[in-house]
Amino acid sequence: MGTVHDFPNVTASPPGLSGWSLEVLLDQPERRGSGAVKATPAFLSGVIEGFYGRAWTHPQRVEMLDWIANAGMNSFVYGPKDDIKIRARWRELYNAAEAAALRELVEAARARKLNFMVAIAPCLDVVYSDASDLEALKRRLDQLLDLGITHFALLFDDIPPTMMPSDERAFPSFAAAQSYFANEAFRHVRARAPQATVLFCPTEYCGAFAGHDVPGSKYLNTIGAELDPEIGVFWTGPDIVSKTISAESLREVGRVLRRKPVIWENFHANDYDIRRIYAGPLGGRHADILPLIGGIITNPNNEFEANFVPVQSTGAFASGSHDEAAVFAVALKAWQPRFRLAFTGQTETLTEEEIRLLCELFYQPFRCGPQVEGLLQTARRLMSEWRPDVRSESWQQGHDALVGLRDRVRELFNRMTELENRDLFYAFHPYLWEAREEMTHLVTYLDWLAGDPPDHAEFPDRDRIYNFYRLGFTVAVQELLPRDARGRYRHGR
Repeated sequence: MGTVHDFPNVTASPPGLSGWSLEVLLDQPERRGSGAVKATPAFLSGVIEGFYGRAWTHPQRVEMLDWIANAGMNSFVYGPKDDIKIRARWRELYNAAEAAALRELVEAARARKLNFMVAIAPCLDVVYSDASDLEALKRRLDQLLDLGITHFALLFDDIPPTMMPSDERAFPSFAAAQSYFANEAFRHVRARAPQATVLFCPTEYCGAFAGHDVPGSKYLNTIGAELDPEIGVFWTGPDIVSKTISAESLREVGRVLRRKPVIWENFHANDYDIRRIYAGPLGGRHADILPLIGGIITNPNNEFEANFVPVQSTGAFASGSHDEAAVFAVALKAWQPRFRLAFTGQTETLTEEEIRLLCELFYQPFRCGPQVEGLLQTARRLMSEWRPDVRSESWQQGHDALVGLRDRVRELFNRMTELENRDLFYAFHPYLWEAREEMTHLVTYLDWLAGDPPDHAEFPDRDRIYNFYRLGFTVAVQELLPRDARGRYRHGR
């Protein structure tokens, strides 16, 4: 541990705040931050590879740059948690091969007129008052600057709000310590690259982490007061994965942070639940939030190939288009060439309707696609009666509709196995396999009901366990919990 030095007055207001009206900044009609005061140099839009899990490959990152550019966005943030030198070993420099790969990405981004940003997350073990830790961070920044990188993200997310005893003696609060560390890094970068951009991810990066009381958060108020006003601040909305993000909530956040937040968009992230994947368009966002943010950077699925529609729809939203259905239709057509089938003379692809079904099955974190959701409502209706009238026209029509969905899912699964792009196939394979099994079992049960079984009959037969039926440790644990249909626990009721 290094020596504790004298620090600037970390409770003083940062320079540059006097004389400007926050209300003017937050309510200006221009979308891209063209008012008198800017929290970030420009409206940022793009993709962050910021998830936990297996990182994308170098060729995939280069291809993602094309997707970003084609979607009309301007930034890529390199921040995979699987890169150990971003988080766990943030003090270590990249070796020659790693540095060369980053330089290639910088040049590829520059060729596409994109910002290439690199994340550093010193938050696991940093000692904010240790001069050697600050110097280690500056060395990392210097290496990246030497590679031509002038855009950086400092991440302090997913950690407990605790400090070392030496930090507690040096700083009045956790937020003040982080602000000092980030400000020093920002000054160092700006000394070498006057146009450099730095983003900051706070520990309280959503309303839930602020106790659903953003104005009352001492942490966020300190960040707003102490962090250099030219450093952008990431925000995920009311929750880590936010169903909606309202304009009023962003006005509130902006007042506290004293700048427009940059949305770290977790809508399509799936690293928190590896049993799911999201291939539908961005939802729950309205264009009225655009004047209130400094940018929107999507942190999408771990599976690279699943992210085409999420990236295209995020770009459309950033450019002012929020017609979800129209954006979805355009993205599907643009995605279709990637679904080329092998052994067909390189001409045949899955149909647009097949790709739409794929996306609707794995649409968004809070709902299935419109057609699939309608059929699920039909299934709920058929299953709502203990002894349904299976001879009624309504029940038979519903049964036929679900048989049709089963057949479409089966055919989609079979056709996907023939894709020339094997990465695309395997991105969806486990999820589509499960959907096929579940749908097959549901229809088999409805077929059984249609046979009007006696009251004492059981399904399935005692000697048959369908493939979908879950066994194993995790199922045994879940069976212990008295959950209702929404996953709430009401023990003993």
